[in-house]
Amino acid sequence: SIMMYWYRNVVSSHISRCELNKRKTAAAATTTTKSETDTSNNNNKHNPPIFEFTSQIQLASFLERYGEQLLRPAQARYQHESAFEKEMFEFYTGLQSTDSSIGGMFHSYQPLSEGEDREHDEHIYTQEIDPYILFVQCRLSKRKSLEEDQSKAKRIFEELAEEMMHRRDVAFFALEAVNAKSCSGWFPKMSDGAIAVIRVKRGVDYSVTTLETSNTSDRSFWDQRQKRVIHNITTDWNDVKRRTPHGLFIPTEYTKQEDIVSNLTKFAVIHTTPTVMWFDKSRVAQLAFPKYRTIHAVLFIDMALGHERSKLPSSTNHVQNGWPENLAHSPETERLLLDQQRAIEMFYNAALQYRSHHKDDDVVFLIVPSSETRILTTFGVDLWTPLDEALFGGVEEKKSESSEDGIDHSTTCRSESSPMMPIMVVTDASESIGKQTRRYYICSDDIFAPSDAMFEHGGAMKSFIDEVLDDTAVQFVRSEQTQLKTEHIATKSNVTVVTGNTFQSLVMEREEEHTMLLMKQSTCGHCKRFSIFWNEFQAIIQALNWSSVINVCKIDVSKNDVPHPQIDALDLPSVYYFPAGSKETPIEMTPKYDKDSIDAQYQYDEGLSWVTSGYDVVEWMMKQGKLDLELLGSLDANKANSIEEDITMQ
Repeated sequence: SIMMYWYRNVVSSHISRCELNKRKTAAAATTTTKSETDTSNNNNKHNPPIFEFTSQIQLASFLERYGEQLLRPAQARYQHESAFEKEMFEFYTGLQSTDSSIGGMFHSYQPLSEGEDREHDEHIYTQEIDPYILFVQCRLSKRKSLEEDQSKAKRIFEELAEEMMHRRDVAFFALEAVNAKSCSGWFPKMSDGAIAVIRVKRGVDYSVTTLETSNTSDRSFWDQRQKRVIHNITTDWNDVKRRTPHGLFIPTEYTKQEDIVSNLTKFAVIHTTPTVMWFDKSRVAQLAFPKYRTIHAVLFIDMALGHERSKLPSSTNHVQNGWPENLAHSPETERLLLDQQRAIEMFYNAALQYRSHHKDDDVVFLIVPSSETRILTTFGVDLWTPLDEALFGGVEEKKSESSEDGIDHSTTCRSESSPMMPIMVVTDASESIGKQTRRYYICSDDIFAPSDAMFEHGGAMKSFIDEVLDDTAVQFVRSEQTQLKTEHIATKSNVTVVTGNTFQSLVMEREEEHTMLLMKQSTCGHCKRFSIFWNEFQAIIQALNWSSVINVCKIDVSKNDVPHPQIDALDLPSVYYFPAGSKETPIEMTPKYDKDSIDAQYQYDEGLSWVTSGYDVVEWMMKQGKLDLELLGSLDANKANSIEEDITMQ
């Protein structure tokens, strides 16, 4: 932060001197006199951390002239536990041999496609890279009635600018406008104190050429690679003039100052997050996983290639032209390494495309190495089971067990013919709470499969992200791997056990049955207490001969997902009633009393503690008005009269 503050002070001083000389030259040419005092007062507007202007045109002209001096590409800095890990990171992200003035992820080499000409390609290509980020605040200086509010918004904006001083690719500006018209291009009417975010597009113009290798030891690797020759790095400053803001923050929408500060902090974090982040526990975790960020696109890559250390003589290490020095070379390792790098390029391109076309959505794009076992487990990526099964020969045995019971036991991305990684996971918790986060996976075979989207736009990954957010992708459902057949998955209490894989068949597809579903957790004490009453409820249903109409079920939500948009598992135990004929609109079992009444507020806070027997559940179910009481009465009137005796016997 100190170095960046110093740097921008030097730049601003240089800019001020340049503008002063221009003014003097213009004054001499037009024989117009202007006091040096007035000129120096104008120069004060170019002092960091906030640069002030009176109109959008002035700001755009300033950026076009001095933007490349004021802003610099962001450079990722991470803490690595070993030299090998550092080498792999630099190889994967392109930092190994990339010009530091580019920023983001730009690889200096690219794979040679099958059948592609190996000669020098004179065609100029353009790859988009990380943009510059501008925060602009509109300040209407003539609005005296709102002077206090303006001062508050101005102070909060200045504090934010100080906090973000360490970011080389982020700059803060203020429009000291005389009237609302001066801010109208980026801001709505009467938007004093409003803050706009503008993302300035940047790109690299390059051509490709075949590598000339003089050492035969290089040839296995570099015969399939081409070098990218950089011609120009461009920044589209005209973009500032013609584009609508990427985001807009209106302080007047919040009444309390603490709300303004907290929401502006969220706003700044979301819009200054790098296009793609490499996971780091000490720095990136705080940006990637706050509560308000609910959608994550995560690419898991293999970092376990270092078990075989390089045995090359030290004199030949330096001629490997980019191959990690501490990694032994083999055809298998080469293929794995280049696949990981290609997946990262595709992932980065997909992230750039998404951010350009979905400016109102917040998606965190994250690369996680396989060494981060805790993150892998959290996102449901299992690397160890396939290795164990391959080691002990249990793969075929498990497959035969799966085919007998008709239940899908497969986990994500388990294949004997292709590597586990790279794997991409998209999680979406934006419309659900509790444990019902939606998860979607794309495996390594599908990542490199042909796609309608070009590689430069993200290929199959972009198509996959679009399908997920358009609700057309297939959701992954977490499920226990029960070994029991579907018709025998009831416990001794005759309560049907539902898993994530059997929820559709046992609950949703039984349209003629009324289903009562208990959501519990094996380690929950309240759930164990409630299970006593739930078993009693099932005994009552069985005693009345109502089992053909009412199906009593339970599911452990710590091991299974419930793939239904109206279900959440925030409070346990929870009970949902799925009426016959309307399974899409389940009814949550609420307290016995009206939750909106004053006297019942305490009971409502106690959850389902009002249930003291299975009879309470029967009574609640009947009050919903969904049951055909005549049908229930006709099933077995004799058993209805002796219900208490039957329960006592059980």
